[in-house]
Amino acid sequence: MLVATAGALWSTLGLGVRIMDSSTPWQILFYRAVPQLVFITIWVAMRRGHNLVRSFTDIGLNGVLAGACVSMSSIAFVNALTLITVAEAMFIFSMAPILAGLLGWLVLREPITRITWVAMGLVMVGIGIMNGPGHAEGLSIGTFLAFIGASGFAGFTVLQRRRPNIDMLPAVAVSGLITMATIGWKTVGVPVPDLTDLLVALWLGGVALAGGLALYTIGARQVRSAESVVISMTEIILGPVWVWWLLDETVTFAILSGGAVVASGVVIQALLNKPTPPDPSPTL
Repeated sequence: MLVATAGALWSTLGLGVRIMDSSTPWQILFYRAVPQLVFITIWVAMRRGHNLVRSFTDIGLNGVLAGACVSMSSIAFVNALTLITVAEAMFIFSMAPILAGLLGWLVLREPITRITWVAMGLVMVGIGIMNGPGHAEGLSIGTFLAFIGASGFAGFTVLQRRRPNIDMLPAVAVSGLITMATIGWKTVGVPVPDLTDLLVALWLGGVALAGGLALYTIGARQVRSAESVVISMTEIILGPVWVWWLLDETVTFAILSGGAVVASGVVIQALLNKPTPPDPSPTL
């Protein structure tokens, strides 16, 4: 229930971006990053107490790179939502676990199983279906940005595995700081969003993202990692539902059918993939 609730909180990102239609993507990112930084830091302080500073220093350069990956993911994904439907953006972003498998092979030399190759193939077929003949103008750019967003989150996942004994939650707070420093200049001279937009940004950064991560951190300890990936897919299921129900944003059959293929690839990767055990030492 905790993992599913985390996915439900994350699913409100697309709705929040749609509601903040009077703000630029850069304002959305900046004013979301502020509560993200504050609330994640508070959460880390609650977990580590007087070791708060050490929690941030322990992540090292690897954690800073992980934070940069999350920042890149956020910037790309929010901009993608301004070009394509929430449904397509969510479906493409859901391929992050599979991209993490590919990056794990490139960076950590983790073997890629046959199941992972099958899952990658299904994901590519699904994206091809969603971007078939007749797609809207600008869709290809939005699709590319959503893919960059998924790649950034995959990079964060791989960097976490690079130092599995280090709590990387502070890296998410660092990502908020990096986002503010990177795109803050784009908000200079632009009027501050109205109160409604500021409250939505507070929800997105302080509740949806920070709260979702807190719940996921607790809940994921009780279930297998593969199950966590599948259960948290409530995010891509509910994301399109919110904007359809509240804002009447509809999607084409091609996006729904292609998204179903992408989702099936992610589920196959999560449930059927088994890591290859290392070769035994000759002495054993």
